Amino acid sequence: MYSLQHPQIDERFLDSESTVEEVVRLLESLQVPNEDEEEGHDKVQNDTKTTIVTEDNFIIIGRKNVPPDISAPKDTAFKEKSKPRTFNRLDRTKDRFPFMRQVEMDLDQRSKARLERERVAQNFRKLGNAEYRKGNYETAMHMYTEAIENIRDSHILYINRALCFIKSGKFKRGIVDCDFVLNKLDEKNLRAWMYRAMAYKGLNDESNFENCVKYARKFNSKQMEFIDDFLEKLK
Repeated sequence: MYSLQHPQIDERFLDSESTVEEVVRLLESLQVPNEDEEEGHDKVQNDTKTTIVTEDNFIIIGRKNVPPDISAPKDTAFKEKSKPRTFNRLDRTKDRFPFMRQVEMDLDQRSKARLERERVAQNFRKLGNAEYRKGNYETAMHMYTEAIENIRDSHILYINRALCFIKSGKFKRGIVDCDFVLNKLDEKNLRAWMYRAMAYKGLNDESNFENCVKYARKFNSKQMEFIDDFLEKLK
């Protein structure tokens, strides 16, 4: 039979843990881990760090030590892209030499053609001179025109034809040939200025006549005697 005791003399509570002490031990266990747990925790962290570093090192090592057969396709691709440009430059350099040879050939051919045209023009000029001496001014003018068709930059041909025009009474056409020489070929040409003065004299244009004489003297100060003799004959 269970006997009741007065609470003050009941000693059974001595056999049980105090609630306060239990709470204190619980807090200590939470704040200070035991040595086994601490070593385990550090080991996990170390293992994790080691694993991470090892993976990073592996990746880095993999980048530095790329096998030659792995990098070869990239280098080959780069070389394959760069080769056409090198070949293109070489091709352009090679093409330049035939082009220059062609230019030289063209220049040589043009030079030969020029010499041939000059030969033909010289023959027509001689024929024109012969006809002029005979007084055949129209025929001489035709010969000089044929010569000009071959050589268009000879002031002698234009001046000779201008004189034929003037002798034939075609003063304005003579002035045109003289103007071409003075404006395009030789602005100081004495014969062009004097034949131009002759044409204006035939047109009774004294103002332009005197103007031509003035420029003839200005550009040919050493030919005053020739100019005076020419003007004397015009009278």
